[in-house]
Amino acid sequence: MTKRILLLTHAIILLVLWVLAFVTDGTGGGGDSITHFFFAQLSWKEPANFFDHWGKPFFTLFASPWAQFGFIGIKLFNILCGVLSSYLASLIAIRLSKPWPWAISIMAFVAPAYYTFLFSGLTEPFSSLVVIGAVYLCLSGKIGWGLFLASFLPFCRSEAQVFLLFFFVFAILNKSWKLTPLLLAGYIIYALVGSLYLESPLWIFEVPYNPTGSVYGHGEWLHYIKLMTSMLGLPFMLLAVLGLFQFFRKAFIQRNFKWKSELWLVHGIFFSLLVGHTVVWALGIYGSAGLSRTLITVFPLLWLIMLDGVILLKDYSSQLFKVKAFVLPTFILLVQFGWIFSTSDASSYYNAHLKRNSEDYFIQNEIGSYIKQNYPEYEHFVIDKPYMALALGINFIDYDYRSNWSYYFRMDQLPQPALFIYDPYYPSIQHGVSLELVRKENKLEQLMEWTSPNGQHYVLFKQSTF
Repeated sequence: MTKRILLLTHAIILLVLWVLAFVTDGTGGGGDSITHFFFAQLSWKEPANFFDHWGKPFFTLFASPWAQFGFIGIKLFNILCGVLSSYLASLIAIRLSKPWPWAISIMAFVAPAYYTFLFSGLTEPFSSLVVIGAVYLCLSGKIGWGLFLASFLPFCRSEAQVFLLFFFVFAILNKSWKLTPLLLAGYIIYALVGSLYLESPLWIFEVPYNPTGSVYGHGEWLHYIKLMTSMLGLPFMLLAVLGLFQFFRKAFIQRNFKWKSELWLVHGIFFSLLVGHTVVWALGIYGSAGLSRTLITVFPLLWLIMLDGVILLKDYSSQLFKVKAFVLPTFILLVQFGWIFSTSDASSYYNAHLKRNSEDYFIQNEIGSYIKQNYPEYEHFVIDKPYMALALGINFIDYDYRSNWSYYFRMDQLPQPALFIYDPYYPSIQHGVSLELVRKENKLEQLMEWTSPNGQHYVLFKQSTF
């Protein structure tokens, strides 16, 4: 009966979020969300995109059918991944004999951050589903299938390679060492299939990030703890802390903690990512930008830890209020709602991910519309801002239609004719092309310029004919 209620609850959540996807027009915030969508969309035309490390090959494989329906398709896909992650986490709670598994969905969708990241083309929601799916299979006795699925995690998120160690230890401790070679299945399959489109099967070992440093700099050691507080809300963050207390309580006082399973597949994987990202951000390595969304991959495991915090409150409620086990957990939930409505964190996540920002509106309605109306004969564009491609109706990584501003120095290699759209960030930062240089050299003819309400300056050029 409990599983049926959980299934019905998550089906309702899915429908509500899908409707919300249609009535909101955001792109999940940032160029990465849009670019991952473009990878998935273009993969059917150019299969080599199924094997691009930056694009995350396993994500591209499953997202590509949805991406053919436009950006709304990728949003529907990620929402489905997020809801399924919550459902599987609830089933794992039952498998681990944790009471109140239905609380998982509350923690997942009342907290401000997780559900808003689903309205995007980002890879983290799908990665979280693969993580929790592999954990569910392992804990359900289907260890072989769990290890097989886990073997594809490095092709969802680069840092997920570390997770394989915890699946390996789990298999050894649970007398399934003969199945451990399955953790190599993802590498082998992708090496062989990818070699049909790429030069060598060794492409699987390529690293899309610079391991020596980050252009984003570095930050403080408590950066991700502070981010988690914002993502969860202070009351729910308290549940996470209480979940750790419950871990020590079960392990050393009640002595009934599942050392051979939960320690590795829940706590181990979660803290490996949290600690790993903390280190790379503090040291400023591996291209780390200190982004909050990198934690989304292990949020389903965090919900299980938070559920332990709920259980701790339930047990103390029973002692303090005589059988009324719901008192303290209900109090935390009410405080959480109060926190959401009294702070800006919830609205900031909603506005950042579900709503299109004013700059994107300007690009769509002013720049995109102007070019389509006045220069319909142009099919190739030199642009570096991903949203500009959406406004023009082209695929950002389809080089039949788009080139970057590095071609300013080798325009003889450009398809003809081409329009150049100068934005205030990418051409100068990424390619060393300043607006002053363009105007000084007269290699391009200026056609139009705009200044957005936010003060951002855009200029439209074409190649000079004189």
